[in-house]
Amino acid sequence: MLDVARNDKVSRPSRGAPLIRLLLGAALCASGAALVGYFLFGLPLAVLLLITVSLAVGTWALVLRRMPAQSRAVLGRRARMGLLAGIPAVAAYDLSRWALIELTGSSVKPFEAWRAFGELLGAGDRAGTAALLVGFCFHLTNGLTFAAAYGVVLAHKGIFAGIAWGLVLEGFMVSFYPGWLGLKALDEFVSVTIFGHVVYGAVLGSLANRQWKRFLSERGTAT
Repeated sequence: MLDVARNDKVSRPSRGAPLIRLLLGAALCASGAALVGYFLFGLPLAVLLLITVSLAVGTWALVLRRMPAQSRAVLGRRARMGLLAGIPAVAAYDLSRWALIELTGSSVKPFEAWRAFGELLGAGDRAGTAALLVGFCFHLTNGLTFAAAYGVVLAHKGIFAGIAWGLVLEGFMVSFYPGWLGLKALDEFVSVTIFGHVVYGAVLGSLANRQWKRFLSERGTAT
């Protein structure tokens, strides 16, 4: 009887220690941390990005080295769940903001942040194409790594957890972006960004949870 219980316990996909998953999820937000560091301290974004990404890679390497193979596999699967859910979530985020601006005739131009990112990362003047492309890549990196972080920590939760995560990201954006971009139509900006982050979170939370349930089903376990 004891052996059966042990075997059943091993067969279940461990969700991992919550604090460990939280640490690894935070590490995946390295690009966002670099941006916050830039806002707070004015240090070069490219340098901060190098530092935070290096710390993130080191954290993952150190933690995974000490983990059993099964736990590593589940964490990797969680990260992939978030990443795969993040692709449509980022698309929905950008499309929803664009659609809201078009429908309401808002004067807000949130996509100008892409050009500013590119300029900060050394791609030249923000009016140039290079700055736009580099900035878009940074924006996409943020959206996907935030999604992977969500997957590691909260893939087993549902749509409301996703929306809550989106609103956490919204809080950081509203805290820093208006002053950085010199925005005057603050109410319009907040309306557009809240809508976009709710959509992002809803898509992310729903799709990540669906993948988690499929994973449990594949392993023959109950949710």
